[in-house]
Amino acid sequence: MARRYTRGGRPFAFAQASVDAGEVVFGSRTALAEWAGSHRSQITRAAKGQEIGGEAGWRVAGLAAVVTALLGIYEADAVAGWMHGANPHLRDRRPLDVLAEGDVAAVMAAVQAARTGAYA
Repeated sequence: MARRYTRGGRPFAFAQASVDAGEVVFGSRTALAEWAGSHRSQITRAAKGQEIGGEAGWRVAGLAAVVTALLGIYEADAVAGWMHGANPHLRDRRPLDVLAEGDVAAVMAAVQAARTGAYA
């Protein structure tokens, strides 16, 4: 069962940040839900503070972590392009595809490489 949080709580802030991160990358909650493997209503509930469980929750949480790190390097439009583009540090796979497989660590390593200017 999903938990609900008050607006002032940290879990609420995380749920909202996760949805915001998805909107940076996908432009809509519908596209975020499709990528995460959930229904759009789950994303809407997350924006109101309800936790997303299961694999969809893991994907959205991982996406939020990566987008937060990338926003420290790039503008929002560039973040979306980075996430959708082939990345040599990920064997020319898209970061979104690697995240969908559950490999947050590999994508964060690619973010670190981008931050330091490392070449693949």
